Amino acid sequence: MEQKKYTFDDLLGIMKKLRAPDGCPWDAVQTHESIKKHVVEEAYELVEAIDGGDPKKMADESGDLLLQAVFHAAIAEDAGEYTIDDVTDAICRKMIHRHPHLFEGGSIIDWDEIKRRDREQKTVTQELLGISAYLPALMRAEKISKKTEKQGFIPDTVSHLENEEFRLGAQLFSLVTQCRENAIDPELALNRYLRHYIDAFQKFEETKENKNET
Repeated sequence: MEQKKYTFDDLLGIMKKLRAPDGCPWDAVQTHESIKKHVVEEAYELVEAIDGGDPKKMADESGDLLLQAVFHAAIAEDAGEYTIDDVTDAICRKMIHRHPHLFEGGSIIDWDEIKRRDREQKTVTQELLGISAYLPALMRAEKISKKTEKQGFIPDTVSHLENEEFRLGAQLFSLVTQCRENAIDPELALNRYLRHYIDAFQKFEETKENKNET
């Protein structure tokens, strides 16, 4: 007998049961604030699964990330803030609006240009300030580098910076720019090197232990 495949509606029903008065005590008391860190954690675990190339793992981690959206919507609905229907409505409207050539009979418009209009950003500086400061620094630097380079901006060289912290920050930014120019994700590049670094340390540690035993 083929096992039933659960649907999105089943997920909503499960969450409703978990949050019910006679449901799970932990799930029932969670707030936007208490679970917000899980959104970031689950997103990175999905990225790791994508990098690993395992479709089954990708589906599993995608489910964990989807749960976060559903969880926040359930908390919001209980508080009278918004519902999961508001979430799906908002993203559908956004995708239709940002692809006018497909849904509204309009012409192709640059995605960034549409976002700037929506956010009423009249300058590139306003656009840069709109990049979330909560992004990992390497990812944020990559976005800033890409947008400013289009404008022909050349930042101060490291030698002109007297502050040591600024100098090191400038060097990191330069490396991020080099990664982008070579189509390399700086976050993934660093994480892959860290894996190599840990492997190298493991060999060092094992060698050191072997010497101590002899």
